[in-house]
Amino acid sequence: MMNEKSKSETVYQEILARIREGFWKPGEQILAERQLATLFSVSRVTVRRAVSQLVGEGLLEYREGRLGTFVTAKVEEEPAAGSRLIGIALDNYTPAFASFLLEGLHDALWKHNYHTLYCNTHLENGKVTEKIASFIQQGVLGLIFSPLLSPSSLQVNKAILDLSRKAHIPLVQLDRCISGEPFSKVQCDNTKAMDDLMENLFAKGVRRPLVLSGIVTTSTEERLAGIRQACGRHGIEATVLEVDELEYYRQEKLVYPHGDAPVFSDYDAIIGLSQVLSKVAVRLAKQQTPNVLTAGVSASVMEVINDFSVIQPLYHIGYASALLLIQHLESPKTPCTTILVQAEQWPYPADKENKS
Repeated sequence: MMNEKSKSETVYQEILARIREGFWKPGEQILAERQLATLFSVSRVTVRRAVSQLVGEGLLEYREGRLGTFVTAKVEEEPAAGSRLIGIALDNYTPAFASFLLEGLHDALWKHNYHTLYCNTHLENGKVTEKIASFIQQGVLGLIFSPLLSPSSLQVNKAILDLSRKAHIPLVQLDRCISGEPFSKVQCDNTKAMDDLMENLFAKGVRRPLVLSGIVTTSTEERLAGIRQACGRHGIEATVLEVDELEYYRQEKLVYPHGDAPVFSDYDAIIGLSQVLSKVAVRLAKQQTPNVLTAGVSASVMEVINDFSVIQPLYHIGYASALLLIQHLESPKTPCTTILVQAEQWPYPADKENKS
C-alpha cells in the first residue's frame, strides 16, 4: 500500500506529464483539487501537496480571488531514444471528461512501456492534421483518436484517418467515431445508458421530457436514440430543443439556432445530451421552472449537477482503447473491433447501494 508521500509523488508525476504533453498549456487552468482527488483516487491533502510542489518549481501558480491554479510554463522533454511512442489526439473541451480518458490511457500504455505524444484537438487552432503528421514523422507506432466535434471538421477527421492508412499504423477511435470507417472503436454504450436513464425518470413520474441537443456526434445521436427507444416503449413523446453548445461553453450564453425557446413550464424533465448541456438543463430549471427534474451526462460522481445522471465510464474507455491498440500492434491480424463499455446511473440503484 502506498504511503501519503508515494501517493503525492504519483499525483505530481501525473500532473507533470499532462503539462509536458501539452494537455494543459501555459496560461490554462488545471482541474480543481476535488476533481484531481477524484481522478487519482486520493485525498485533497495529497493533491494539495503535489500541486504545491509544482507551484514551488514555477510550473503552476495560484491565482488570487479563488480563480484556481494555472500552468505557467511548458516542460520540454524529448522521449528517450528508442521509446515506443503512441500518438493521442483528443479534446479537453470539457476538461474533466478528457482527464478521465487520459488517466485510463496512461495507465494502460505506461504499464506496457509505451510513451505518449498528445494533441489537444480543441486548442490546436486548425493545425490538428499537421500535429498528427508530425507524430507520424516522430515514429509513433499507433494512434488513439477521438474525432473532432464540429461539423466543419469532417475533412480534418478524414485526413487523420488517411494519415493512419498511408503510414500503415493502427488507429483506435474512442468515445466518438466516424461511421462506416474500418477502424476499431471503444465507447460507452450510449443507447443503453440513456434508455436506463429514461426508465429512472419515468419511475419518478416524468411524462413530458424536453431533450437538449447541441453538437451532433455519433455519441449524442446514440444517446438520443436511447431516449427515443425508452419513450417509444411507454408511448411518450420527447421534445428535442437545439442549443448552441459551443456558445454556452465559451460565454454561458443561451442561444437557440432554430427559433425561440419553448415554454419550459410545459415539461416535467429537462435532459442534456452532453456535459455542457447538463449545465444548461440546470440553468433553465432554475430560471424558468424550478420544479422540473433535470438529467444529463457527467464525467464522474463529483461532476454530477443534475437530479439524475449517466456517469460515463471514461477511465475504462481510455484503458480499453489503449489495450486494444496494443493488441493491434502485437497481433497485426486482429480484426476491426468495437467495444461498448457500460455506464453507471446516478443516483445509484438501491440494490447497488445495499451491496456497497
